Amino acid sequence: MWSLLKNALLTLSPFIPSSLIFSDNPQSASKAYHGPFTDGGAWSEAFENAREVTKHMTIEEKVNLTTAVTGPCQANSGGVTRLNIPGLCFNDGPSGPRYTDFVTQWPSEFTAAASFDRDLVEERARRIGKEFRGKGINVQLGPVTGGPLGRSPYAGRNWEAFTPDPYLSSTLSFLTVKGMQESGLITCAKHYILYEQEPVCVGPLDDEGGRTGCKDVSSEVDDKTMKELYLPSFAETVRAGTGAVMCSYNKINGTAACESDDALNRLLKDELGFKGFDFGATHSTIPSVLNGMDMELPGEYYYGQRLLRAIKKGSITESRLDDMVHRILTPWYAAKQHIYYPKINYQKYDLSDKKEVNGHTWKNEHVDVRGDNAIYARKVAAESTILLKNSGVLPLRSLRRIGVFGTDADYPSTLSGCGPDLFCLVNSKRRYWNGTVTIGGGSGAAYADYIAAPIEAISLRARQNGIRVDHVLQDDSAHYGSMGWIAYQSEICLVFVSLFLVEGWDREHLKLDKKGEDLIKHVEKNCAGEVVVVIHAGGQVIVEDWIDLPKIGAVLFAGYPGQETGNALVDILWGDVNPSAKLPFTMGKSPKDWPTDNIVRKMGKGHYPVSKFAEGLAIDYKWFDKQHIAPRFEFGFGLSYTNFEFSGFDIIERYEKDKDSIQKTNEKYLGQAGLYDTLYVARVNVTNIGKVPGAEVPQLYMSFPESEKEQPPKHMRGYGKKYLEVGQIATFEFPLRKKDLSVWDVKQQLWKIPHGTFTFRVGNSSRSLPLEMDFSIYSSH
Repeated sequence: MWSLLKNALLTLSPFIPSSLIFSDNPQSASKAYHGPFTDGGAWSEAFENAREVTKHMTIEEKVNLTTAVTGPCQANSGGVTRLNIPGLCFNDGPSGPRYTDFVTQWPSEFTAAASFDRDLVEERARRIGKEFRGKGINVQLGPVTGGPLGRSPYAGRNWEAFTPDPYLSSTLSFLTVKGMQESGLITCAKHYILYEQEPVCVGPLDDEGGRTGCKDVSSEVDDKTMKELYLPSFAETVRAGTGAVMCSYNKINGTAACESDDALNRLLKDELGFKGFDFGATHSTIPSVLNGMDMELPGEYYYGQRLLRAIKKGSITESRLDDMVHRILTPWYAAKQHIYYPKINYQKYDLSDKKEVNGHTWKNEHVDVRGDNAIYARKVAAESTILLKNSGVLPLRSLRRIGVFGTDADYPSTLSGCGPDLFCLVNSKRRYWNGTVTIGGGSGAAYADYIAAPIEAISLRARQNGIRVDHVLQDDSAHYGSMGWIAYQSEICLVFVSLFLVEGWDREHLKLDKKGEDLIKHVEKNCAGEVVVVIHAGGQVIVEDWIDLPKIGAVLFAGYPGQETGNALVDILWGDVNPSAKLPFTMGKSPKDWPTDNIVRKMGKGHYPVSKFAEGLAIDYKWFDKQHIAPRFEFGFGLSYTNFEFSGFDIIERYEKDKDSIQKTNEKYLGQAGLYDTLYVARVNVTNIGKVPGAEVPQLYMSFPESEKEQPPKHMRGYGKKYLEVGQIATFEFPLRKKDLSVWDVKQQLWKIPHGTFTFRVGNSSRSLPLEMDFSIYSSH
């Protein structure tokens, strides 16, 4: 009876962690471990190696593997020297190795996502992985694969992740883990899960501009939304074989995510079949271990001696400790890091030759791991630059005078910003970047060894063409006089504006930094010719104040493009690269276009703030569709210098067994075919009917049968990208896997394909879908 009651409760909506229902919370933790023990899955040989070596360890050595030690990396775990097991080196971040030199600062994840180019994103990941390996880093704290996903445009860390669309996020998460781990690096997918905003802070600012009185937010979400929206990206990282997962800082229905038996054991380790180890924001010893947390990093607070005492007292069984060690060592053996892996050759934060910490001397050998990555980083940045508006002023041609305006076109005053976390405190209320914004602040960032500033690249290119460049690289109104005079003499005015986002700081509004809107309007008023606006931002901004002004000829959304920012921009401005990127999120016309309560600002009546995910499955374009809101620029939108035509849309039945899963998941489903098997293939022809070569991104969207009342109007289910010469025709194919056609049945707790008529549409954005067809499915396959 008790088992039946538990299963019934777990099917209820909203999503309820079993840790709350069955009292295995930090205050009353049971001494039983309910999670599955790993068997290595596809890493069976690596698991046997891990199990065998564990037999020869003392309890103290086992505990040491789970615990942080002082070291040269951002975090270091203990090792077992006598068994030739080194401590592991952990380091951020998704945009390149953090806190070190002679590395590449790559375009951020959401910027790369704008390329909608699977091959480009995978190659970016492959090259980043090699840079981490070259520094001797064993585990990359990344990629960000859905935590945050991007539920709210106000979330300060959205720029670290790919996109709010779970299909696009999932496919790019899979490719990124796969590409990074080809080098032997171990990836750590983060932040697991429902980490959709920073803590709520009600205290005063501290002396350094930081916030006080902060409490983690409790995310409350229903079971269906959890499975269909927030979990898929992590399911794909498990399929891709990620060796580690970082649990998140938030609570889930009142329980810390890193103490949630339901999230870590039932969903991640059991349902998804995750075989590696997880760690993150530790809040306790016994509850964290019993509820599924395998390692504590970066400091030793609750594991180490506390964990050792708990083991010896019998509060935690040695079999659970063995499982923790197995989970840590299995990916290490699977990645073949035990055979050969470069030694750590850098010291975090400090770029000098050596540094002494607690009696240890850590050397920075300044190993250059860049290779020719700058060339590819430039390509990624250019392919990810979105053309939002164009009167025909771009590409630039037949010019004599250009005016450049705004600090965002200039060099940063220091390459590492204003401190090791790339923060730059301008006043007591806000952090700004001190020059052109190439990346956000915090753990998603990487240092740049140089920055090709826009003013540098534009000046060099203009010089080659005999073009005069004048500039006022300021933003404030004190320089408006000189700006107006230069604008008055310029055929084209390039205005650079930005939004710098920082970990720990959710946005207060959807405006540009430094009154960028006023800068644009002032230059537009005075410019002799047309104005081209370049936006470097980590998320949505409201553009209604200025985008329809008569002289605004073009708008480029360049995201966070990394160190090659200026060079990539010049490639677009002069037409060396035809823009083909698409928006990986929706840009609305007003803050009121989004749900008013999808980010929490107040502490609430309890001991912590609560965020109710009341919008369910409908975030980003799905919310705009469901509420019949016209966006300024829809998800998937982006212009080109050429034009394309779509034709020949059809769907055929073609069964293909899953061939790309590295680790199989344990997700339950109805029918005989596997959840990740392909059942059908949608096809469409695309023709370049314009005057110049270019790449197009056809996008496939699907609507579920009318019986599925909870579903938003449409979901992305396919995309591709190909470069086409003038007049060239290409056929794109979009495989439709069983899971792509399925919904989560809350009562039966499994995936199933609903019977009825599906509607499929194809086009080049979520609101431009000229081809449509209905397709009936009456089999669960």
